Amino acid sequence: MLNMNKVIRFKLNKLLPNTVFAILIAAGFILSGCTADEQLGLDIQPPGDELNAVKSDTFLITAFTRLADSVKTDETAVSLAGYYTDPVFGPTKASFCTQLRLSGTDVDFGNNVVIDSVILHLEYYNIYGNNKQNNRMTFNVHELKNSISPDSSYYAFSPIESGQRLGSISFLPNNNDSIYIDGERLGPQLRIPLDKNLGKRVVEASTMGALSSNATFEEFFHGISVVPTLENQNGSIISFDVLSANSGLSVYYHNDTDTLSYKFNITMACARYNNFNHYSFAGGNPDLLAQVNGDTALGQQKLYLQPLGGTEVVLKFPDIESLNSAFSVIINRAELFIPADQSDVTNENYPRPVKLALVALDEDGDYAFLSDNTIDAETYGGFYDENLGCYRFVITRHMQDLITGGKTSYGYVLMVSGTSIYGNRVILNGPDNANPMKLELTYTLIQ
Repeated sequence: MLNMNKVIRFKLNKLLPNTVFAILIAAGFILSGCTADEQLGLDIQPPGDELNAVKSDTFLITAFTRLADSVKTDETAVSLAGYYTDPVFGPTKASFCTQLRLSGTDVDFGNNVVIDSVILHLEYYNIYGNNKQNNRMTFNVHELKNSISPDSSYYAFSPIESGQRLGSISFLPNNNDSIYIDGERLGPQLRIPLDKNLGKRVVEASTMGALSSNATFEEFFHGISVVPTLENQNGSIISFDVLSANSGLSVYYHNDTDTLSYKFNITMACARYNNFNHYSFAGGNPDLLAQVNGDTALGQQKLYLQPLGGTEVVLKFPDIESLNSAFSVIINRAELFIPADQSDVTNENYPRPVKLALVALDEDGDYAFLSDNTIDAETYGGFYDENLGCYRFVITRHMQDLITGGKTSYGYVLMVSGTSIYGNRVILNGPDNANPMKLELTYTLIQ
């Protein structure tokens, strides 16, 4: 496993020109539940060369599940909180923290201010997990002990240093029903009541200049954390659109002359990050536990992919490196087919990911984009094909780059696309499964 403190760096591969190269390859077909259109890749050949096209999907693949390497979770589009126990992957806990920004500076709250309420409001984005049985969840909101910075990097394993508890809520997640605030209809949101003393502190601080700028406010108040309790095993992970105009922290008050409110915003300028804890997959599938503890041979049958700093899959294609110059051929198409375990994808509580991502490993163990992804991301794919029951990647350019450029392959990593913001996990078939993962090359012999 890679060092957990290693920063993920995506390096763009240098693109090599399409070329004619030499290779000796065994032709053949293996029919499985995940087969491709027989005409794929023939459109780039000269007329009449279709008769010389050969397709092979017999290449050796090795695969295994490992713990995910350092997954960055700072300044993501959504923030996650929740807890549940997956029957295959075990428990997952998500917490987040964020700074707050002023909606206006040098605020005058007026005379004889009385705090009516303080509310943290978070617009729902998505719910993943068991949300079908009216399972209540409890979230605690804390003030951050120490400052956080948008210039720092934070990861799935970065701790959140929570201080004084500001409030708590026990609720049934509901991302369908709109709510009305002051007569205005707003999208579904979670509203957490906080201690009124926080509002009093804000009013007092304003008289001492703490609300004169965002910098002075952040010195006074470092931010908040949202942390779930662990009593509900059948809960869910909730994604919140914290950057929405409907999200923020509002102080409702009245003074001698009026009833008003002041809102603290969560913006792109705010430092924020998620912390994820999988508790070493306690109670998870024994096969998964064995693989993440080093029994890589088990990955030839089943593979386990979980985002949010959980697991990733390492792939290698040993046969590709042995291709030599016995015959000249042109690679027309290279496709990687990765079937999903069909007994798992039907579980309505844990829907599979819409898309996976495939990256190469470089000599330092860092991630590097495949050239197919940088040139034509749509064709590159990674989406789940309902008809074939598998995920499919088109990696033709990368295979050409690898073979004709004489590069060394250090392997590949498969992960859930959006691994820091989506909870969807999936069980995949390994290369030796009855319905196997396979690499299929369509090529033309040059006469």
